[in-house]
Amino acid sequence: GLCPSRTKTGGARALSLSERGSYSVLEDAAASKDSKRGLRIVCISDTHGKHRDLEVPDGDILVHAGDFTLYGRVEHVHDFDAWLGELPHRVKIVVVGNHENNADWNKRAEEMLPHAILLRQSSYDTDSSGLRFYGTDFFWPCPSGNPYFDQIPEGTDVLIAHGPAEGCADGGKGCKSLLAAVRRTKPALVVSGHVHWGHGAAELQHGDGQRTILLNAANCGSGPKERSIAHGPIVFDI
Repeated sequence: GLCPSRTKTGGARALSLSERGSYSVLEDAAASKDSKRGLRIVCISDTHGKHRDLEVPDGDILVHAGDFTLYGRVEHVHDFDAWLGELPHRVKIVVVGNHENNADWNKRAEEMLPHAILLRQSSYDTDSSGLRFYGTDFFWPCPSGNPYFDQIPEGTDVLIAHGPAEGCADGGKGCKSLLAAVRRTKPALVVSGHVHWGHGAAELQHGDGQRTILLNAANCGSGPKERSIAHGPIVFDI
């Protein structure tokens, strides 16, 4: 994928994250340009059963971009849902990652997560602000096109997809088809994970002057820390 720090072809620009205790925020305050709605989104991903090791700050909406289990273990699902029920955020939005997609309970995921809004090729609109979230199912990178990403509607404000878009905090492993969908729909925010070593943030400029912030919110690290929490949540105000 495009490397934000090296590309000269109009790709994404890497953004710096600044730690605020147990969580991070974008250093570029201007990146949170759509702050009119006054909502705080707390973004996490790839907790792999270690969710209780996270310190999660308060906010309006919690987003988990998938891989909340390790190898789809059922006990991780049940404890993850119980943990969600203990958090103060009034809305908790979740998508599945590859670890859940491969599990035998995959088709029953929604009923197993009563404390979450599980999005799978579907939208959720917040009541007060009119903010529209869209969450995809899990797909491996599709360089020749993904018809399911064609279903992402225009007017989406926050897009959640487990795997990152190409060149956008993707660790070199992002999806070209998701990038095309982001360019088409121009959401304010994209939340992903999956590529643990790609943890970070990027900004994608569109031809009409709009821009999209893309977060890789993976909490588990890479190498020896692949199955333990290495990064805190990322907070985004919109």
